[in-house]
Amino acid sequence: IPPQYQTLKSFFPTMASEEIQSAWTGTHGTALLEQSLAFIKTMLFGYSAITGKKIEDAQVLDYGCGWGRLIRLLYKFVPLKNIYGVDPWDESINICHRDGVKANLAISDYLPLSLPFARQFDLIFAFSVFTHLSEKTARITLKTLRKHISSEGVLVITIRPKEYWHIHEKGAFALEMIKEHEEKGFAFLPQDVDPIDGEITFGDTSMTFAYLASQFPEWNLKWVEWNEIDPHQMILFLTPV
Repeated sequence: IPPQYQTLKSFFPTMASEEIQSAWTGTHGTALLEQSLAFIKTMLFGYSAITGKKIEDAQVLDYGCGWGRLIRLLYKFVPLKNIYGVDPWDESINICHRDGVKANLAISDYLPLSLPFARQFDLIFAFSVFTHLSEKTARITLKTLRKHISSEGVLVITIRPKEYWHIHEKGAFALEMIKEHEEKGFAFLPQDVDPIDGEITFGDTSMTFAYLASQFPEWNLKWVEWNEIDPHQMILFLTPV
C-alpha cells in the first residue's frame, strides 16, 4: 500500500514474513498469492452455486487458519464480524493477533470433539488440512464439523490424489503409499511430531472419494474442483445429510 494511504494501510493486517509463509505453506510471495486467490474464487463460486445464497450473508469459518492467509482474502466479500478462524497451534493464532488479522479467532484442539465457538456456520473451509491428518483425526474432525454446519451449509475441504506420492520426497514412499491408497482408500505417512493422546495426528495424507463417501455418510459430496495452479489439492464441496 503506498505510504500516502496511511489510514487504509493501518486497517489491513501486516503481511507475514517470507519465512513464515514458506514454513506454513511451502511457498511464499506471488506464487502463494496466486494459489490462494484461485482457491478463494473457486470456493466462493461453489458456495453460491450450491446454496443460491450471497456469501456476504454467510457465517464463515476457516478451520486451520494458520497465519490468516485466506481470512485476509475474505475481507472483500464477507463482513469482518462474520469471519471466524481456528487453529490448534497457538503460534498460528499468536501470529494472527500480532499481525492484526481481523476475525473471530480461537485455538482449537488437535483432536477436536468440539469447537471454541458455540454456533453453526454457513460455510466452513479447511484448505490443506485433511491433506495432513491421520485417519483417526480426520474422522473426529469431520464428525465435529458436522455438528457446526448449518442445515443448508457447505463444507469445503481439500484432499490429495494418489499422484501426490510421486512428488512427496521425490517419490521415496510412492509404491507403498499408492498401494495403501488403492487398497484402503486412505494413505497416511506420519511426520516426526509428538503424539496427541497417543496418536500422531499430523503427516501427509491422500484419500479417495469412495473412502470419504463410505466412511462419512453424514456428508454428501456435491462437487469436486481443482485448479491448474495447485493440482494436488482436490477441492471437495460437501453438504450435510
